[in-house]
Amino acid sequence: MNKKPVEFLKMLHRAGLADEGESPVFEELTGGVASDIWLVHLRRGPVCVKRALAKLKVAQDWRASVDRNTFEAAWLETAARIVPGAAPRVLAHDADAGMFALEYLDPAHFKSWKDELLDGRAIPAFSAEVGWRLGRIHSATAGDGDIAKRFSTDDIFHAMRLSPYLEATATAHPA
Repeated sequence: MNKKPVEFLKMLHRAGLADEGESPVFEELTGGVASDIWLVHLRRGPVCVKRALAKLKVAQDWRASVDRNTFEAAWLETAARIVPGAAPRVLAHDADAGMFALEYLDPAHFKSWKDELLDGRAIPAFSAEVGWRLGRIHSATAGDGDIAKRFSTDDIFHAMRLSPYLEATATAHPA
C-alpha cells in the first residue's frame, strides 16, 4: 500500500527520522482496534509508527483517551531499560500528535508468541524466557511509588478493558 498518512510523515520529519523531501512507502498494519499502526519504509530503514485512536474501530461507540499512547511509549522505554531487548526501542514520541515511532520487528525474524501458541507450537525454553523477563520487569517496578504515580492509568484501563467488555455485556444482558 502506498497511502501516505500526512500526519505520520510530518511526525517522522519533526523527529528527524525522515529526511525532508523523502517520500517513504507506508504500509498499514492490522491487528488492533485501538490504534492506527503503520510500517514506514524510510531511507534509514523500516520503522513502525503507532497512533492511539479516540474512537475504537468497532461498531459500538467505544472511546478512550489518546493519552494512553504516552503511557505505552513510557512503558516500552521502562521495560527496555530493565531488561534490554524486552521491548521494541522507541525512536521518537510526539505527545501532542499522540503517536510514537519504534523499531520495526520483522515477523520473519520475530514470531508472534500468540500466533505460535494458537498454532500449537509451544517451546518451553522460550516460555521460560518470557516469564523470566516479565518477572524481572515486575520485580523492578512493584512497590515503586514513582512508577505507580507515573503509570496511574485507572481511567484508561476502565475505558479500554472494563467498559467495552464487562459493562457492555452487563448492559446487553441485564439480570
